[in-house]
Formats: sequence, C-alpha cells, structure tokens
Amino acid sequence: MIPLRLRLLAIMLAGLLLAAGMYLLCSTVGDEIIVRTYMSDAAVRARNTKTMERFQRYVQENHLSSHDTDAIARWTMAEKDVYILFYQNERLALEAGWWGIDTSGSEDRATLPASMELYPVSFLDGVFQAVVYDFSEQTLYTVVTIASLVLGCAVFALVMLLYNERITRSIIALGQQVERIGQGDLEHAMQSDRRDELGGLVRSVDAMRRSILDKTQEETLARQKNNELITAMSHDLRNPLTALMGYLELARSGQYRSQDELHRYIAASYEKATQLRHLTDRLFRYTTLYGGDDVTADPQYYDAHILVEQLTGEVTALLEQYGFAVRAAIAPLSCSVCLDMLLLKRVTDNLLDNVRKYADPAQPVHIAVQQDGAWLSMCMDNAIRRDPDRTESNRIGLRTCRKLLEQMRGQFVTHEENGRFCAELLLPAGDAAAAEEQSPTE
Repeated sequence: MIPLRLRLLAIMLAGLLLAAGMYLLCSTVGDEIIVRTYMSDAAVRARNTKTMERFQRYVQENHLSSHDTDAIARWTMAEKDVYILFYQNERLALEAGWWGIDTSGSEDRATLPASMELYPVSFLDGVFQAVVYDFSEQTLYTVVTIASLVLGCAVFALVMLLYNERITRSIIALGQQVERIGQGDLEHAMQSDRRDELGGLVRSVDAMRRSILDKTQEETLARQKNNELITAMSHDLRNPLTALMGYLELARSGQYRSQDELHRYIAASYEKATQLRHLTDRLFRYTTLYGGDDVTADPQYYDAHILVEQLTGEVTALLEQYGFAVRAAIAPLSCSVCLDMLLLKRVTDNLLDNVRKYADPAQPVHIAVQQDGAWLSMCMDNAIRRDPDRTESNRIGLRTCRKLLEQMRGQFVTHEENGRFCAELLLPAGDAAAAEEQSPTE
C-alpha cells in the first residue's frame, strides 16, 4: 500500500516537472517568435526608420540644433528603449539614450561603424549621421518570461487540482456507499482499487458491513430457530401429556380388565408425569437442539430384550388407544444397548404423535425390531392417510428425533414409498456403543 503522503509528494514532483517543462517550452517558443519576427533585419530596419522619422519631425518642429542637448535628452528619455549615436565628419558628437545625453566623445567610437545602418538627421547647425540601437525587444522577452511563468504555475495548479478532484471523488463515493449501507442495504459490496489509506478505509468499512450482515443473518436465524424451538417444545411436552391424559381417561372411565391393568395404567401415568417434570427441568438445555450446541446425553447400558419388550408394549397400548391395529415382529435379542432413556422416550413420543396425526387408522402399524450387525434396528411402518383436509407435516418432530438419536450415537432414517412411511431407529448394540465411525446397514 502506497501512503497518501507519498502519493501527494509524487504528484507534486510530477507537477513541478510539468510546470518546468511548460515554462521552458513557452519561453523557447516565445523567444524564437521574437527572434524570427520582431528581431528580423526588416523589422529592425523598419522600427529604426520610424524612430528616426519621429526624431526628425521633433527636431524640425522645435527648430533644434545639435547644441540643444536638453531637448534632445527629453525626447530620448521619453522613448526609453532607444539609444542613438550622432556622428559629424565621422566623429562621435552626441550620445543620447534613456539616461539622457552625453556630449563627450569616445575614441573607440570616433569613427562611423561600417556595418550599421546610418540615418541622416538635419539640425539647424548641420546634418549629422545617426546610428540607432533599439532595445524594445527586452519588453517582449519580459512578457514572454512572465507568460511562461504563469503557464507553468497554471500547469502545476491543474495537476494538483486534478489529483484533489480524484481524491474528492473517492471520498464522495465512499460517503455515498456508507450512506447506502446506513439506509439498510447490507448486500451492497464496497469495492476500491486504490492502494492507499482510502482503499484501506473502504475495505475496513466493507468488512464492517459483512460483520453487520453476518450478525443480522445470525439474528434472523436465531429467531427462526427460536420459532422451531417453540414448536419442538410443544411436541415434546404435548406428547407425554396426551399419553398421560389417555391413561387417566382409561382409568377414570373404567376401561380396564383387571386391577393389574389398572395399576399398569397408573404406573404409566406416573411415568409420563415424571417425564413431563424432567422435560420442564431440562427446558433450558433443550434450546441447544436448534442453537448449535449438542444436547447433553446421559447414556447407560440396558438389556436390549427387556428394553424392547417394555417399549413396544407401551407403544402398542398407546397406538391401540388411538384406534390403530399393531403388528409387531421382534427378533430374538441377546445384546445390550447404550442410550439415554429420557431422550429415547422423547423420540418414541414424537413418533407416536406423528402416527396419530398422519397415519391411516384403517391399516395396521407394523413394528419390527432386530439386531442388524452392530446395530439395534427398531422400525415403525404405517400407511399415510390420504385426507385432503389434512395439514401437511412441518417435520419438526422428525428433526427432533434425528437430533436426539445423534446425541446417543445412533441414527434416525426415514423412508416414504408407495403411500407408506417408515421411521427407523438405529442404536449401537454391544461393543458398537463406542463405535462412532461405523455405518449401519439400512
């Protein structure tokens, strides 16, 4: 990056060089014009002739003799740029110029110069030969010098003004872009090809814009996740509450065949109430489902056979209460599974709620459990209800299931084909509880 002060110094040096070049060019051209036109032999002869004609008229009008030196001095002093030598009998008699007149002859100028133009001047006391020296070109040279200086200064000023204009345009453009961002257009990318402080400022402001945009997007995503969280919470809390109300309704209406079945209903109701209490206790931890952090699981080892019997029995009872016929196929199991029971309950509650809302009660729900290599597979399959007025699923419950299974080092796989929906839970079995990288066979 080249600092602005170095750029300014370079521009000033360039401006000075251009100004000097302009001065030399104008001075050379002006001097050449003066030499070729004003100082040509014909021009000089014409000026000298006119000068002597004026002087001759002055002498005649004032009846001057060569001894009227004061009058002659007044004329030459008024002319300023004229210097005249008066000769008589080839001897220098008078010398008149801008300073006045000199009557003392000079030996080295006593004779007439052979190469000079001679002009006769008639005084009352005789005819004199005059040699004229015209210095009026000095005024022209002075004018050319001043004009060259003015043009050189103008070039320097123009260079600086152009540079300042460019800097000003960059600042104005930066201000307009910042104002656009201030009005809320965070998608507008700021760009600059400058390699100085202004370019660095543009890049810094653009980095600030991206940071604000990222934060805005994060806030939008946080609001979205918060909405998803509320929906997911309603799933997790409503499912055990619905089951609890179902068990209590069965007990209250007397829909049980024996006291043992009533006790099972009461025990199931107590378990659902306990689950609700645990859910409310872990309410704040649940925000990590959609906040980017993992849900903290408390995995323990369970006998797969006992766990599956208890789980399928509870699921079957609830599905039958919802009006579904259940077909269960459980293969012999001789392994253990490592899982968090509370999280698994939340998974099954979400699956049951999904069946209740979207499954066709006219067709049975199939439950299949088997050990598939290093994994325990539990699959729930149901026909999809073809109700035109049915609300489409937002799949919040299914996403919650997938998240919870991942925290238990398992997987959650769904299939939808030929009007049937299948949700498969895959849990690590036996030594596979520590095998995070092993993939299950679907």
